[in-house]
Amino acid sequence: MNSAKRDFKRPLVMLVVTILFSVLTFVVDRKPIGYDGTSVGFSSINGLFAGSFGYNPVMDTLSDIAMYLSFLVVAAFAFIGVMQLIRGKSLSKVDKTIIGLGILYVVVAVLYVAFDKIPINYRPILQPGETELETSFPSTHTLVICTVLGSGIVAVKRLFKNEMTVRVLKIAFIAIMAIGVCARLFAGVHWLTDIVAGLLFSVTLVSLYTAWIGD
Repeated sequence: MNSAKRDFKRPLVMLVVTILFSVLTFVVDRKPIGYDGTSVGFSSINGLFAGSFGYNPVMDTLSDIAMYLSFLVVAAFAFIGVMQLIRGKSLSKVDKTIIGLGILYVVVAVLYVAFDKIPINYRPILQPGETELETSFPSTHTLVICTVLGSGIVAVKRLFKNEMTVRVLKIAFIAIMAIGVCARLFAGVHWLTDIVAGLLFSVTLVSLYTAWIGD
């Protein structure tokens, strides 16, 4: 009992920090420095960062590729879960690690849709081919990539016994996360605080997942 409580301390702290950061981003130093006069919190640091980089289509595409790769990881774990279900003929026979991933993916999907409707920040630019600004807080690319691959690192250590397989997958997941976040950061389609928020949300979710499966 006490061990379980200790396990959840970190995710709960991260949840509080993430919510606090989101609130501060909406109210602190909020000024109309965005495209077409849209207001942005932490405008001094966001304006400085945004002013240093323009839109970079290569980085934008690279971040998309990283997210598509994370979708492939989701599909791979889903396949493992389906195979376990078929072999065991019962949901109770599916590994808790996979069940937890399924729940986590649903939460990420809900957050992805919800934040598309919550205008905390709008993008600093109007992207090519678009006619109106999209919401940009948090960076959902960052949220999806880091949550899927971060939880994937935890999951492969429990699902695979071969140390080489675990090591290779871990390195691959870390590399994709690093490339995806850096590419999104320098693509010019987000404010700096959008990226930070995406990281905070993903760390919170992965911490909750890790605590739940008892890693």
